Amino acid sequence: MLYQWIISLPMMVCFFWSLFFCIRLFRQDNEPRVKGTILIFYIATSVLYTDHWFYFSDRPSFVGEWTYSVMNLCVYPLYYAYLCALTREKKWLEVGLLLIPALLIAILFPLNKWLGWNAGESMRIAARICFACLVVWVLVRGYHLLNRTQRRMDDTYSDERSRLLRPLHILLVLFGITAVVSILLNFAGRDFFEENVLLGLPAVIMSTLLFGLGYVAAHTTLPVETVSVEENNGEDKATTQETDELMYRIATVLREDKLFADTRLTIQDLATAISSNRTYVSNCINRRTGLSFSQYIARYRVEHAQTILCDKRYTSDHDAIAAAIALSGFTSDQTFYRVFKEITGTTPLQYRQQNKQK
Repeated sequence: MLYQWIISLPMMVCFFWSLFFCIRLFRQDNEPRVKGTILIFYIATSVLYTDHWFYFSDRPSFVGEWTYSVMNLCVYPLYYAYLCALTREKKWLEVGLLLIPALLIAILFPLNKWLGWNAGESMRIAARICFACLVVWVLVRGYHLLNRTQRRMDDTYSDERSRLLRPLHILLVLFGITAVVSILLNFAGRDFFEENVLLGLPAVIMSTLLFGLGYVAAHTTLPVETVSVEENNGEDKATTQETDELMYRIATVLREDKLFADTRLTIQDLATAISSNRTYVSNCINRRTGLSFSQYIARYRVEHAQTILCDKRYTSDHDAIAAAIALSGFTSDQTFYRVFKEITGTTPLQYRQQNKQK
């Protein structure tokens, strides 16, 4: 009974998330493409681990071996498709190319069986090599996708959106762990674990990772305002004088109108305030300062916070720091303390005490 329960764990986890994302998709939530791709991913893993359950329950079949080979080559390209949908990058041609090995196995495997080519073992070895290559490719490309998304968000919002980026980082870590475990298990082969007490180890590991991936996917959404890839890749041809004038207008409106104090400030808000284009403004800040929009605004916020910390009207250190956080546009105490120290090299309290003595 325990053996059957252990080998069914990955299958049950995949069925759970398949049902979860199916319900979400038909509830007509936002981002149907994202929900649809992660649903297809979990349907594929459900088929894969159902075959595992049949295999380790001593019920192998030709169809089971075929579905295992095909789905094993599908799951990582489908996961990559989910990352593309999540980060709003149109990589469908690339995803299609990654699915070619699965398509070839789907065609050649039955032909080998029916026509008696006796190439089954060679095809299995080729499939394992393709699987390893797919995993490495998807891991590297997925890493770049998430990094590009983080840069786009930093160039769109004045805060760090840490509550949105943190799940993306967790997603990447889980994906990397899953990739390494999958390569090792795939090269070991299913026969290695047959009637072996070690079977419980990969079953528990994969169940945990698959549940973690589903949990993070269920709680990860990106705001629709995020600057698109096409906009960020656009090249403006502004002269040095025009760039200088734009930077002056940006600095003026930030200092005089204190736009940085708005915790919800976006690049579009700043562009509207100076009657310009948000991509033009973002490119100008990036090239002139070497900073993202988020980093650029953080410096204005810290500068304003320094002024408040030095204000003698605040007799209490606690009140001065609380005012600095509230009036400078920071979204949380933790963000304020971390960003302040990164920029000034000291804590807000140390800075206030040092400047009170002057």
